[in-house]
Amino acid sequence: MFGRVFSTIVVLVVSWFVNSVFNPIATLVTGQAAGNQMTASDIVYLKTMVIFSSFNGASTIISLFTLFALIFIWFKPVKTLVSGLVATLVICIGLTVGHVDKAFAFAETTDKAEAYTVLPNESAFWIPDVGNNKDSQVKMDSEQYLSDNKVAAKRFVIPHVKFANSGGWAGWDYYVPSGRLIIVDRTPYSREWVGAENRGTSKTDQSFPCQSIEGLNISVGMSIGASVLEENSAKFLYRFGVTPPKGARNDPQIIFTSVYYGRNLADVMDDVGRKKIQTLVCNEIGSRTFDKANSDSVIELENVRKKAIEYFSSVGITIDFLGFADTFTFDPAVQKAVNDKYIATSLKDSLPILEAVAQLKVQEGLGAGLDKHGLPIVVSNDTLITLMKLLPTSPTVSK
Repeated sequence: MFGRVFSTIVVLVVSWFVNSVFNPIATLVTGQAAGNQMTASDIVYLKTMVIFSSFNGASTIISLFTLFALIFIWFKPVKTLVSGLVATLVICIGLTVGHVDKAFAFAETTDKAEAYTVLPNESAFWIPDVGNNKDSQVKMDSEQYLSDNKVAAKRFVIPHVKFANSGGWAGWDYYVPSGRLIIVDRTPYSREWVGAENRGTSKTDQSFPCQSIEGLNISVGMSIGASVLEENSAKFLYRFGVTPPKGARNDPQIIFTSVYYGRNLADVMDDVGRKKIQTLVCNEIGSRTFDKANSDSVIELENVRKKAIEYFSSVGITIDFLGFADTFTFDPAVQKAVNDKYIATSLKDSLPILEAVAQLKVQEGLGAGLDKHGLPIVVSNDTLITLMKLLPTSPTVSK
């Protein structure tokens, strides 16, 4: 009996040692090989699948070796003592002490294949968990690293490996992903930020409130379209990162999340993007007097567009279009003053004509030639001469 116990201990120690060496190698190799799935080559894809299968097969062989060794050691005494329960006891022993043949993927009961389809409007990045990710670990977080590890649109299989000692006292180690797949959604974005309730992206007032040098309120509505181009997806991801999975950071199901999603372009533009546009617009208006801000609207828009394109390009976002989506809006009293000033200015040069026409209208309207007191109305020759001179094609009238 002592020999059997000793043999069992030897088998388990050997199995533990083999797994402790095998698992890190499997993690390193499968993590590095997974990125090859996106190479435009059938042969490379087949080689990658063979690597996955080889390591899965090797893990199975180690587990079976441990199980068969335990069966060989304990088969005879178990058969002798309880001949009718040989098969059941062997299975129980194998599952209890031969922990290497049983593993659980997080949120799964077995190591199932995990695949993700990268859609045409998405860019994907595969980052192995361990090893020389890109020349050195120092470069791991660089924009260039992300760009170099970008994958094309197709099905991507995420490899799993056993994580040594993750089973704790229960003795069953878990399967975990050997890398992480990061998805960047490049769906185009557009908004119409206006104050009107009957149009625009929202029924709430989304116009930009600004002030002139004098402190007069000027609200501006803007329309904008933006997108993340394929070649800029790494820059966008590096600048804005991913949306953290919900849950405690020390939860194994959070720690070993297989697929991460980059910040959504709409979320970025509704937050950072909108604030940036408001800053640019109000900087232009705030540096001018009220009248100048009103008259320089074209220049202001061109400056805003130029600065917006420059900034957003630096963070991986392409501005497709940017322009005014509404009229400038002022406080009611200011708007009335602007309207009155425009009317007065526009009518200034026409007042002599209007006065002369008014006198003719009075004469025409009083057909009897009497004023309100019953006296005859006479239009002087000087008035007629003035009227004729103001008319474009008036003939000369002498006194």
